[in-house]
Amino acid sequence: METTHDWTSNEGSGAALGHGTFVAGVISSTHPQCEGVAPGATLFAFKVFTHEKISYTTWFLDAFNHAIHLGIHVLNLSIGGPDFNDRPFVEKVHELAANNIVVVSASGNDGPLYGTLSNPADQMDVIAVGGLSSADRLAEFSSRGMTTWEIPSGYGRMKPDILATAQGIFGLTLGGECRQLSGTSVACPVVSGVIALLASSIPPAQRRNLLNVGVMKQILMNTADRLPSANIFEQGPGALHLEAAYDLLQEYVPSVSLYPSEADLTVCPLMWPYCKQPLFYSCMPVIVNFTAISGIGVSTEVLSAEFIPNGIDGGSDILAVDFEYESLLYPWSGYIAAKISVLPRGQEYDGYINGTLRFTFRAPSKLESPLVYTAEVPLKVHVIPQPPRERRILWDQYHSLRYPSGYFPRDILSRVQDPFDWNGDHLHTNFKGLYDRLLDEGYYLETLTEPFSCFDA
Repeated sequence: METTHDWTSNEGSGAALGHGTFVAGVISSTHPQCEGVAPGATLFAFKVFTHEKISYTTWFLDAFNHAIHLGIHVLNLSIGGPDFNDRPFVEKVHELAANNIVVVSASGNDGPLYGTLSNPADQMDVIAVGGLSSADRLAEFSSRGMTTWEIPSGYGRMKPDILATAQGIFGLTLGGECRQLSGTSVACPVVSGVIALLASSIPPAQRRNLLNVGVMKQILMNTADRLPSANIFEQGPGALHLEAAYDLLQEYVPSVSLYPSEADLTVCPLMWPYCKQPLFYSCMPVIVNFTAISGIGVSTEVLSAEFIPNGIDGGSDILAVDFEYESLLYPWSGYIAAKISVLPRGQEYDGYINGTLRFTFRAPSKLESPLVYTAEVPLKVHVIPQPPRERRILWDQYHSLRYPSGYFPRDILSRVQDPFDWNGDHLHTNFKGLYDRLLDEGYYLETLTEPFSCFDA
């Protein structure tokens, strides 16, 4: 432990709860019975919670500023909360990423409910860590996607970014002894320790270019092991694979990648909810919200996004794909939403449409001809004839109420420690069970993301 800093109002800087001590032990303990993932790592401990588990945004901002001042490489945040509208906090996390600090955060322990990702784990410039059980299955308590920033007018992104063991993890007590704990808070330092190990393999002269959240995200996500029985909002790309991540890092070439890297919307259970309901003419557009991750620079320009049919199944006459995105990926990442709909000529079509989503990016450069990068994502969708009107249900997502930004209580008032309804009340979050049941009964559900007064049925 290099230094400790107490940013709270408590007198004295000693630990009282043991949560931070345990997390530190998971990363770099040298205890022979519970050795950390990266025992050679140098730690800086920042205390931002009182003994009563109280914290304030200003304490976090002070700690984050000091982390930037120190030039640390990896910031482990085994904390989180639902308030992604805390703009000073969110924007300071952006600043951390822009300063080449890899922020790793616990996704939360509110599973199996969907839409329960904690902030800052739900941010694009943060590595969100979900949990595996001791049997290498998805931990029931691990928070699920989608992100709910985009609701009600859009559709959430796919998270977590990686899974790590979160059950029965060994760490240190305040007295320096070994004990076991479970939760994504203890899976998070496993990933932080792995990133520290990966960083140690990078020659010092190259660390400025490779040790950032863009590259580390690509390395971890592109080498993850997919779980066979979990969907993409539960597992993200899958489970951490250290050896494969190390091998990829040694041969890494800077690039821009999209997550998910494939958009076969017909594969179940992986691509739930997309695989549960085919597209048809006049249905509300289906939105796939990709995360674009840049390993070429903290800011990367998005030049174009296009759908290229394969030319065999008549996709250009049947399928339309529109895109929404910001012109700049910053810091290291951004979103590209693909809105997929069926054209009038597809009203009676019954079959599959294949094609490619092609994205082009430009790297920041002082050269007269900056480098242009291309990323392609295979797309496959199932299109069916338009179903009868009496089998279609329109879900008015636009008028849902949730926290943030409104302070609306949960239906279960006994949850005094977490009183606000913050899961988004979407068909694919709080109402997942209803969605699946109605589909199984032969109905077709669509989500309205605009004011009903503007909707032409």
